Amino acid sequence: MTDTSPHFNQTVRSDKWWVVDDLRIPSTPYPFQLDILILSPSFFLILEVKNIAGEIYFDDDFHQLIQTKNDQAQAYDDPILQVNRQRTQLLQWLTSKKVPIMPIETLVVSANSLTIVRAKNKEITEKVVRRNSLALKINSLAEKHQEDILSKKELKRLTNLLLKAHTPYVPKLLEIYKISTTELLTGVQCPNCRALPMKRKWGKWHCQSCSCCSSDAHLVAIRDYALLIKPTITNRELRDFLRLDSVSIGTKMLRNMHIPYEGTTKSRVYHLNWRDFY
Repeated sequence: MTDTSPHFNQTVRSDKWWVVDDLRIPSTPYPFQLDILILSPSFFLILEVKNIAGEIYFDDDFHQLIQTKNDQAQAYDDPILQVNRQRTQLLQWLTSKKVPIMPIETLVVSANSLTIVRAKNKEITEKVVRRNSLALKINSLAEKHQEDILSKKELKRLTNLLLKAHTPYVPKLLEIYKISTTELLTGVQCPNCRALPMKRKWGKWHCQSCSCCSSDAHLVAIRDYALLIKPTITNRELRDFLRLDSVSIGTKMLRNMHIPYEGTTKSRVYHLNWRDFY
C-alpha cells in the first residue's frame, strides 16, 4: 500500500513498518535530512544512500570515503559519520516531541550494483551494505529488535508528525546567481503568449497582446514569488508583485486562496508554500 504526500517523493506503508524517503526536518543550528527513514514499532532505521561508481574505500583513519574511478581518486565526507550525526539529530528531535526512546539503527547503502566496496575495519562492514543485501540486513535488525515500543496508532501519529515537520529545501536562486529583486520582471504573465503584464478586470486576468483571458494566471506568479523572493507575503507585497492597484482585490485574492496567515488585518502576513501553486 502506498500513501502519497505533497512533501515526499514516496511514502510506503506495510503491516510492519513505514518507509519515508527524502525527509528534511528543521533543527538547531541547521536542518537535517534523511535519505530514507524506516519506522517500525520496535526500532527505527536511517539509511544513507550512496550511488557512487567505481571503487569506494572507507578510510576510518581519516574518516573519509575515497572513490577511485578511471585511475582518478576523489575524497568524500565519511557517510558513516554523516548518518550517525543524523541519528543524534533525530534523537534530539524525537525527545523534543516526547516520543518514547527508541533504538535507532543506521546503515550506509551502496546503491550502484557495479561499485566495488572495500573496508579494512570489520565495524565498518557491519554499517555498510550493498543494495542487493539490504533486505537481509533489515530482517536481521528486525530479529534483534523484537519488543514493540510503539503501538500502530502511535507509529502512525509519529509518521504524520514527521510529514508535517518536513521542510523541503528551496535554493536561494537570487543569491546563487547574484540577481537583485529589482531586476525581476513583475506582473502576471499570459499563459498563452507569455506577455507581461496581464490586467485584472471583472474578476479575471486579460492579456493586452493576444486577448487571452484567465481566472488563475496569478498562481504561477505567486509560486515564483515564493521560490525566488521569500515564503511570506503581505497584501502590499502581493499588489506590488502582481501590479494590482486595489487593496480589496488583493485581500479577496488572498482569502480565496486559503493561505495560512498570522497577524491582524493591517499587519497580516501570509505563509506561502510554492508546492501549493502547481
